[in-house]
Amino acid sequence: MASLARSFSTAVTELSNTWDGYRSRKTTQKSHPVHVLVVDEIPSILESWTPNSDKYKLVGSDGQGNILRTPWFAILNLDVTDSATKGYYLVYLVSANLEKLVLALGFGATQFERQYGRTKKMFAALDMAVNNMRTNSQHLVEKSLKNTLSRNNARPVKLDNSNDFHLTSYEHCTIYSLVYEISDLPSESEMKSDYLEFLDLYNKMCDSLLLADVDSYVFELVDENEIQTEAKLEDFEPLVFKKRKGKESLARNSPSYRYSKKSDKVGKIGEEIVFEYEKKKLVEGGRIDLAEKVNLHRNDVSNRTPGWDISSFVLNGEEIFIEVKSSEGQKISEVELTINEWLQTEKNSENNKYKIYLVSEVFSKPRIKIVSNPAKLVLENSLELNVARYQLLLGKRES
Repeated sequence: MASLARSFSTAVTELSNTWDGYRSRKTTQKSHPVHVLVVDEIPSILESWTPNSDKYKLVGSDGQGNILRTPWFAILNLDVTDSATKGYYLVYLVSANLEKLVLALGFGATQFERQYGRTKKMFAALDMAVNNMRTNSQHLVEKSLKNTLSRNNARPVKLDNSNDFHLTSYEHCTIYSLVYEISDLPSESEMKSDYLEFLDLYNKMCDSLLLADVDSYVFELVDENEIQTEAKLEDFEPLVFKKRKGKESLARNSPSYRYSKKSDKVGKIGEEIVFEYEKKKLVEGGRIDLAEKVNLHRNDVSNRTPGWDISSFVLNGEEIFIEVKSSEGQKISEVELTINEWLQTEKNSENNKYKIYLVSEVFSKPRIKIVSNPAKLVLENSLELNVARYQLLLGKRES
């Protein structure tokens, strides 16, 4: 990052004075001083303010190709998110008229947009998420915002009077915020103090066991009856992961990094998608008799946990065992298996019966990739198996 040539207040003021001229260029330009100010210099200043900065990813954006209406600077706690499109994070926003700077703690809008599109339902889901998060984090606000509590804006922050989608999204995403007049910014020490209080609140919220996982908020208004259950089959190709490099990669691969918990709703819908796919496959193959025998074990009281989710068949009548792993996202790069599930993969490594069906985008356009015989692929070094944790029983079993 750039050396710290000026104060945060000076940098923000310069940005306000030069942004319109830069934005008239339409597309971003890496060598332009305003681009350097946004993506390099201001994040460097914020990093210098941030204790244990290796815990965070600090980014500034002027757009991706096309220049944004206004720039933003985000501080991402890597325990909950590594992208401004998901989770929640601390961010500095600039109003459309370039007169206000807003320090906000809010959700990433993209995760809601992907689920609901640019619709009223998206904003309804965001508003519900914000209200729930405020209600459930009030006990933390008083502990962290000691000097800024009276200035904290509990109402939706106003960035623009037009219908600009991105700025409207930022307004609805905001959980807590402080608003500054750029023409009358506080001293550097006051700005830093405000930032550290909001950072402390952000960290307390990330660590809290009382706050719901963001996925729960994103899917709150999903109507299961409207979900598309017909999936597209795609080929599975083992991924190649880059070697660990830099603080972000280390954080992603460390035990302390938490991916969003996949709710039971995601898993249930993924299983139903595969269940319907298997039955359709057999019917279209002329094996209606086998289609009627496909077993979704979640609904089988007598055999609910055999070590896989669905028992199905290939067209010649041979049985296959399907473990379903689902995600609302576009890509699945790793899955977790129980000890029973992995023992079943090993037990069936010679007969090729055990398969993992990866179902992505379960709430929009579901896609299935099939990992056949994962135990064999591990032995062939095509897949990597890591032990995520050990269970220590505080005693011993009866002999």
